[in-house]
Parts: sequence; structure tokens; C-alpha cells
Amino acid sequence: MRKLLFAGLTAATLMTGAGVVATQAQAQTVVVERYGHWDPTWGHEPPPPMARWHRWRGEHRGEWYGHVHNCMVKYSTYDARRDMYREGRRWVSCTD
Repeated sequence: MRKLLFAGLTAATLMTGAGVVATQAQAQTVVVERYGHWDPTWGHEPPPPMARWHRWRGEHRGEWYGHVHNCMVKYSTYDARRDMYREGRRWVSCTD
């Protein structure tokens, strides 16, 4: 009886140990997104910012997707390719 109990405790210990190892491996996975985080529920992923837009280089590079999402929510006519929205007959630059 003792041998059976000991075997059962050993198996239970091994199973919980394996679960901890798998959890640690998953926790170490780091995803670095180039232009910030884009949630698929927001729609199609927008194109990257144009190279001539100096604002989105360097330290602000990771803020592009957040900026696009804010402008999409704020202005229904927003176009991410231009980073502008329609106001009547003219295009206006989006600043959030």
C-alpha cells in the first residue's frame, strides 16, 4: 500500500513540475511589434508610416498603430495611408 501511495505522490509531483516548466517557457516569450500593438478587432492592419513622415521615426515609431486607431475612432473619414481625414471637400492632417 505504501509503495502505491508513494508512486501516486511521485506522479502527481512530476505532473505539477512539468506544468511549471511549461508556464515559465510561455512567460519568457516576448513579442516586439515594430509600430506598436494593433488589435485585429479594429479592422485591417494599416500600412506603415511613410518614410518622409519624420514624426514616426525613432522614439515615436511604436506609437503609430495607437495613433491610427485614435484617428479612426475620432474621424469616420480617416485614411491611414495619408494620415488625414476628410472635412467637407478638403483633407486635414490628423493630430491626436
